[in-house]
Amino acid sequence: MKIKKILNNNAFITHTDDHQELIVIGKAVAYGKHVNEEVDESKIYKTFAPVSRGDRKLILDMINDIPIQFFQIAKRIVDKAQADDQIDLTDSVYIALTDHIASAVDRAKEHLFLTNQFIWEIRSFYPKEFSIGLWALQLIEQQCGVPLPEDEAGFIAIHIISGELGNRLDDFQAVVNFIKKLTSIVTYQLAIDIDRESLDYNRFVTHLKFFWQYMMYNNEKQSIGDLSNDMLAIIKGKKVAAYECALKIKTFIHQTYNYDLSNEDLLYMTIHIVRITENTGRQHDEV
Repeated sequence: MKIKKILNNNAFITHTDDHQELIVIGKAVAYGKHVNEEVDESKIYKTFAPVSRGDRKLILDMINDIPIQFFQIAKRIVDKAQADDQIDLTDSVYIALTDHIASAVDRAKEHLFLTNQFIWEIRSFYPKEFSIGLWALQLIEQQCGVPLPEDEAGFIAIHIISGELGNRLDDFQAVVNFIKKLTSIVTYQLAIDIDRESLDYNRFVTHLKFFWQYMMYNNEKQSIGDLSNDMLAIIKGKKVAAYECALKIKTFIHQTYNYDLSNEDLLYMTIHIVRITENTGRQHDEV
């Protein structure tokens, strides 16, 4: 890979064979180098192919303003999310995380901390992403010597969630409210307290997140696991209470989002409701 323009010791611009511009970042990757010289590619952390002038300016400004250490930290967080948890993320997450972490560390040094008003929802509805956020706090403390509060784990999780949602960060609050409302319908309709730490509830929440994506953006439907045995139990056991609860949800979704659940949607919703309620011991007797 040849240098076309040096930005600083840790960044340079090059071009692909088809003349696409790439911004390359790596610790000391351009140190002592000159234009048209080859670089040691093992030093490269990340390459960006900006799709707009705005993206290009943002990346270049960050390279000038933010120490390379934070680019490396952000990459390790993104790599962990993608490798360990199979979360597919956009490049915009890397940029946003780098900027956020650098700002959070600067604020912490001044004893200024932000409160995350969604911390409970993130911990409850996005446990996988929140666990990555907690891991990130340990990494940041190791690398920067600055401890950050759990609120920051929530903010890091939000950036990861944003990447999963295709950078539609506004969707985060909408999805959270959607999950909260449907959960409250189940708890009220069936007069139960749901174990929000249970695997079945986690599957229910995951199903709702996928369903939201499909409902709002016509993405490909995704189901969680093999539900064939559960379908048979619904048919044989006549889980009327759960089915009636699913009908309440269908009505709510139609009235609120003008979306009609298909029979398949209704069946899957019923199955998940059965799963999260049948072991509580307080579900109403079914007809």
